[in-house]
Amino acid sequence: MKKLFVCMMAVATLSSCDKLKETVNSATEATVGAGEIDYQFFSKPEEVKKWYDEIVKKSGAGAKVMDEVSFNIFRPSKEGMIQRAGEKDYLYLTIVYQDNVDKRRVEEIQYLGNVDGWHQPQKKDIQVSGIGAEDFKLEDELFDFGQVSLETFNKVMADALKKYKDDAKYEYQYISSVFIKKNGFDVSVKGKLKSNSQLKTETYRTDLKGTEQ
Repeated sequence: MKKLFVCMMAVATLSSCDKLKETVNSATEATVGAGEIDYQFFSKPEEVKKWYDEIVKKSGAGAKVMDEVSFNIFRPSKEGMIQRAGEKDYLYLTIVYQDNVDKRRVEEIQYLGNVDGWHQPQKKDIQVSGIGAEDFKLEDELFDFGQVSLETFNKVMADALKKYKDDAKYEYQYISSVFIKKNGFDVSVKGKLKSNSQLKTETYRTDLKGTEQ
């Protein structure tokens, strides 16, 4: 079963052109804060705390009905098919929680580090395809982000790096992505191999209490 979030704005019925303009402006308005990220920040508890606190702040009451939180770090000057010299490392952060009005829908908040920082929440429909789609219930996917303590977050990051850290094998390693869902953490540890300059990614999974799965 595959789940996608689809922006509602294209199909929403609005009372006037002014209402449409107001909604578009609200959805695209971003706060100051975009910029370069320390690609190793997941190994620095004080930096993790800053982003953890932002998730709690931005999601508000939505933290109790969280669908997913995802971090993705990009290094355009170092990695990828086309490397772009001079471009800074940046972070994408996405927070998704149940809409407080229509319980079938979600609200999504994004931080786009290479563009303009935090964006306002957007209401989105959910499209589910594949086996079991007709039985899908959003409530079955939700969790209380309060279950994820800062201490556990930092422990999972440290344990993931500890498991795969190999200075003899890699030029560098770092946590490139973190997904947090009801079933736990899904952490990707990426590194550049000394032997052939290829990138290799290992995956570390735990439950929400930090126990490896």
